[in-house]
Amino acid sequence: MNRCKVSIYILLSLILLCIFSLIELQKQCENYLLLTEAVESAVNQNNTDQALSALDDLEANWKSYHNINGTFVNGSELDSLRETMSGLRPLIANQHPEADSEIQKMKNLILSIYEEELPEIWHIL
Repeated sequence: MNRCKVSIYILLSLILLCIFSLIELQKQCENYLLLTEAVESAVNQNNTDQALSALDDLEANWKSYHNINGTFVNGSELDSLRETMSGLRPLIANQHPEADSEIQKMKNLILSIYEEELPEIWHIL
């Protein structure tokens, strides 16, 4: 009987851990998405200084975002986001029209990180 109780506690703790990780992942992605939207807003207003400042904030928060989300998702998903972000500074500084599409790519990558972790019934089975 004790083994059964311990097994149920272990199962419940794993379920709670999964729920907590999804909530934390969603929170992290939403916060990082807000920082990305600040860069996008400044780029759309043709305010290069403000866009570079917002990009500095985005890069400053990268380590925290990477460390927390790296515990929940595969690191290669985060690497593609970092690659896109690293190429963004010269595009913004030169006011290149492709900067907006790269920001959209970043936003899609951030959203896909969370969406790929959502449980779906055919993944569980």
